[in-house]
Amino acid sequence: MPQTRGTFAALYDNVDKTVLMLLGEQLKKLPVIYTRYFNVKTSQKKFERLVTGVGFTSIPEKPEGAPYSTDQFQQGYTKDFTHVEFGRMYEVTETALEDDEYDVLKQNAKWLTYAARYTQETYAANVLNNGFSTAGTAGTENCADGTGIFNTAHPLKRGGTTSNRHASDDDLSATSLMQAIVDLQTGTKLDSGQLVMPIQSFVLVVPPALEAMAFRLLKSEGLPGVADNDKNPIKGLRSWTVIVNPLLTDSDAWFVFGADKSMHGLTSYQRVPISVKQPEPDARTGNRLYKLRFRQCWGCMTWQNLYGSAGS
Repeated sequence: MPQTRGTFAALYDNVDKTVLMLLGEQLKKLPVIYTRYFNVKTSQKKFERLVTGVGFTSIPEKPEGAPYSTDQFQQGYTKDFTHVEFGRMYEVTETALEDDEYDVLKQNAKWLTYAARYTQETYAANVLNNGFSTAGTAGTENCADGTGIFNTAHPLKRGGTTSNRHASDDDLSATSLMQAIVDLQTGTKLDSGQLVMPIQSFVLVVPPALEAMAFRLLKSEGLPGVADNDKNPIKGLRSWTVIVNPLLTDSDAWFVFGADKSMHGLTSYQRVPISVKQPEPDARTGNRLYKLRFRQCWGCMTWQNLYGSAGS
């Protein structure tokens, strides 16, 4: 329905006033969160299909004069990224625009863009929010192997399983975070079964409720929460960046990712960027029409170098 003077009475009451929108000029754009740990790529296709390859197993010993054993490079898992189309129109009457003494309505492009950016962040956060669910459950975010992103039994193409989820889903603590480092080093495997060499730099993604705990764990020189003088190995052995995401729905959940985004599979494809169309008049009413549109998708291709705990 169109915006009229009646739906924003302060526009025409002929009384001196100041119209203060929430956060006003400070809300020209929402700070970007998801691009700090998502691989963001452009797309020129209706959808993107990614296929993994499975390398060779470890090289066996070969006795002198014996024939070489053979192996084949195999196709791994397939994941489709299908773009979602988003759009909204804002309509305002000629009369309301004429009486928009304080240019409130003329800021519509800013507020449309803010809503679009908030939508982007929500969809990206839901990849993590839905990453713990069981495959086949509605809303589950699966990676290419068909399991939820954070799983205790990711199937390996050449046999066996491995894990990238905290076994007991403990809350964030010095003990659970140190266990995460161990699990990442011993559980991050290729589909051919070999361990991926450990990475040295991580990001810790947490909801606001865990920000203070994250600071203590990563900034304390000594072991957090104890009286002895032992050095804090979490701080000393790795490089860390904390990312706080208020759109994470579980206040106990926490995530550890490789800081190098090319080392993991969190991916967003942008087919059409956020674009606000030129305003156009409605020929029947003279109302002014403002349109915003974009096409994008978010998902996870591979789970390697991603780790999560749903908390207790």
